[in-house]
Amino acid sequence: MNENVYDGLWMNLLKSSAISLDEDSIALLRNVFKPKVLKKDMFFLQEGENSTEIGLIINGVFRSYYVDKIGNDITKYFYSECGILFSYMAHLSQEKSMYYIQALEDSEILVAKISDFEKIVEGNYQLLLFYKTMIDSVFIMKEEHASSFKLLTSMERYKQFLAAYPVLEQRIKQYQLASYLGITPVSLSRIRKKLNLNK
Repeated sequence: MNENVYDGLWMNLLKSSAISLDEDSIALLRNVFKPKVLKKDMFFLQEGENSTEIGLIINGVFRSYYVDKIGNDITKYFYSECGILFSYMAHLSQEKSMYYIQALEDSEILVAKISDFEKIVEGNYQLLLFYKTMIDSVFIMKEEHASSFKLLTSMERYKQFLAAYPVLEQRIKQYQLASYLGITPVSLSRIRKKLNLNK
């Protein structure tokens, strides 16, 4: 894996978290996070597995989804460059994951065992803040997505998606985006047409 890309990921993560880490803290991160390649359609986590690893995306797109009782594939979240992969709730509760996390394209990630990551965080205030910022970003993303179903129309949810992920639409399938928005692919096509007509 290209070392410049590896270095660039840490720089981007630190910028996005607004946390300053000294060289010793960065060295600790490097020691526990190891590069890994996942090909398209491979899983970072599957339903029924224990959540034991945390991943940071260098390149690629992932989605979190579940299959309902009648076999529908329901997309919950998308993750792209600098995104964080893991099931925090499954880890905290020590229960099996209810979701799949799947690569939507060939992807490069950095992976650490959650237990190893938490060990280096203990007693290191900078890394503790970094970890908290990572967790907070996940909760904010999930809260915003959940509240959008109560407060926004389907068109407003689509616009919110475009604002949050400006280049992601071309990298995912229409049925995955429609599922994420809580609508059918046909409804999504209608929304797109309406927006194009109003331009």
